[in-house]
Amino acid sequence: MLDFIGENLEWILGILAILFFAVQVFFVLRKAKKIDREGIETDAIVSRVVEDWDSDSSETSYTTYVRYTDEKGKQRESAMTLTTNVEYAEGQWVRIRFLPGDYKMVRPVKEESPYQLH
Repeated sequence: MLDFIGENLEWILGILAILFFAVQVFFVLRKAKKIDREGIETDAIVSRVVEDWDSDSSETSYTTYVRYTDEKGKQRESAMTLTTNVEYAEGQWVRIRFLPGDYKMVRPVKEESPYQLH
């Protein structure tokens, strides 16, 4: 058994890393759906957009943070999106949803155009 692990350690670690990543994605998606269903809607301002350069893959991603007032009147700053391109500008107004008591992540509200036909 130890010989098998020693010979295949890279594969085992790779599989464990993929499983860990998959579990993380599952929980983030589950939380996003909960925010969409149960979150409180409010106005927010984009407070900053942070660039994250991954030297391994030579790719850049951006995390957008917003500042808003929670249900108790306290100012908060939370991460809103992680994207591969800049979608929001600092100082931009955006409508969001957040979960009371859990301010780590918020979601943008997709507003419909008043000209859209139903």
